[in-house]
Amino acid sequence: MVIVKKRPFLKTEMETNTVKFPTEKTKRIAMFCDLRDSTDILLNFEQGIYRGIENRGEKAFTYEEFILDVHETSYKELYLGHENTYAEIYGDGVMGIFPEDNAKYILENIYRLTKRMRVYNDSIGVGVFKPRIDIGFGITVGEVSFIYYPLDKRHHPVGRCIHEAARIEGISRLYDARVLISDRFFKFADTYIHSDNRFSYRFIDQIILKHFREPITLYELLIDNDPRFETKKNSTGEYSEAYSKYCRGEWESAKRLFQKIYYEYRLGIGSVMAKRCDILLKSPPVPDWYGIWKMEDK
Repeated sequence: MVIVKKRPFLKTEMETNTVKFPTEKTKRIAMFCDLRDSTDILLNFEQGIYRGIENRGEKAFTYEEFILDVHETSYKELYLGHENTYAEIYGDGVMGIFPEDNAKYILENIYRLTKRMRVYNDSIGVGVFKPRIDIGFGITVGEVSFIYYPLDKRHHPVGRCIHEAARIEGISRLYDARVLISDRFFKFADTYIHSDNRFSYRFIDQIILKHFREPITLYELLIDNDPRFETKKNSTGEYSEAYSKYCRGEWESAKRLFQKIYYEYRLGIGSVMAKRCDILLKSPPVPDWYGIWKMEDK
């Protein structure tokens, strides 16, 4: 992620400077979302990849204008709503901390964000004169406290779940997922996901995140404005069968099923899991292994 600037956004505090966040730990929803391929995009701008528009006598689109597009087109949706929502901008990424009763609010905002992102990407000139917007999400739940920093005279959140959300977002692309969520957030959002046909989900994996000690179960939140919404839904049965074989140590047959998911559904997670089966075939785990994979990368 390329960090261009860091500007905290705190609804209401910016207007009245009177909002007080709890210094004691309280349960919160933590979300981290980030622009993918940001380094490549910046390098492309520096190399003049998107200057073709000058041929029509118009001003070239700049990297700074693109970052503003990312925020105006996408992240802006996350700034609305509950007065106790905290969001902090990291150049081309955003960290959001929400009250625990905001699961439905988060789903609605992500829906609007991804819809606007798709409209933007389908507009004329995107991919030629300016980059596409591709954003990944990581969401979890945990205890958060807020510390007041005299340096910038603002409250900042601290808590393990903030790091967890960032780690989850960091591996979302590995699994060919856009909105990757922990089982803790899934429990908060389960009722809304099942009651609204705009949403669905697919089980992803059981892992230990890098620098963490406890396993976590991951799901992808599926949204119907994703062109692959139905494809991902339709793959869940075969993926479940493959994953069960994987957990039982039947790696040869699991590998074949994962490869089928990759080639027939064109889902990257199939390739990732097939390669993992190869690793396990060459270096089998301890006898009491039960499917949890320890991540070596962030």
